[in-house]
Amino acid sequence: MTLRQKTVVLGVGKMGSALVKGWISSKLIPASQIIGVDSDSAQIKQMASRLKIKVTTDTGLALKGARLVILSVKPQKIKEVLSQEGHWIPKNALVVSIAAGISTEQIEKLLPQGCPVVRVMPNTPSLLNAGMAAVAGGKRAKPAHVKLVLRLFAAVGKSIQVHEDQMDWVTAVSGSGPAYIFHMIEAMTEAAVEGGLDKGVALELVTQTVYGAARMALETGKSPEELRIQVTSPGGTTQAALEKMAELGFKPLMEKAMTAAADRSAELRKLNG
Repeated sequence: MTLRQKTVVLGVGKMGSALVKGWISSKLIPASQIIGVDSDSAQIKQMASRLKIKVTTDTGLALKGARLVILSVKPQKIKEVLSQEGHWIPKNALVVSIAAGISTEQIEKLLPQGCPVVRVMPNTPSLLNAGMAAVAGGKRAKPAHVKLVLRLFAAVGKSIQVHEDQMDWVTAVSGSGPAYIFHMIEAMTEAAVEGGLDKGVALELVTQTVYGAARMALETGKSPEELRIQVTSPGGTTQAALEKMAELGFKPLMEKAMTAAADRSAELRKLNG
């Protein structure tokens, strides 16, 4: 069902524009119902040309009569933006934040008019309609609000509902997760080049392998453990590699790295008051 309500996107950077593109291409929200707001006039002109939506640098004008407001500005600017311009948001509008490290409670305090708030942690594969988004409703958000936001983010990948107090670990898993995979791709490619492979060949081998492995984990119905055992022949090359990973502490390393990401998310929330 098409949503015919005025939608304002505050901040039309990569993630904001990816969301708009997904909504329009999936026919979830017509381009005529979307207004992009950004302080970068060059950026909004480019977005207007590419996506055929209305754009402006005038936040107050854009927010008049809005029913859905997407906070797609950098986390460190949320306080400034809402303190200066949050009063323009209509009290019956649904506010959706994709700012990492800022809770729904913190945003609600900056919106005295009582707007419902839903927080989302998306990730960068949303740019290719392959994102993973976790959605948590604030105290003022009703189940219908959360259901709507789940639909919005399913348009650029997949979406699931979580509790607010799980968001730090959501950030550590799927928010920061693509960077872990990219880092692994870098490391595998560099090792292959050192072993004698051409860089282009190595990169293609690695990226297609990661893609194929992810699809198997998603589509076969088998657990990652089952799939790992399936490809590991006793005494073979894979077993040799996995034993070396275990010797060097691969699992503890991943646990420590992800804990560091979750801890940093919690720190950012505290810094934002």
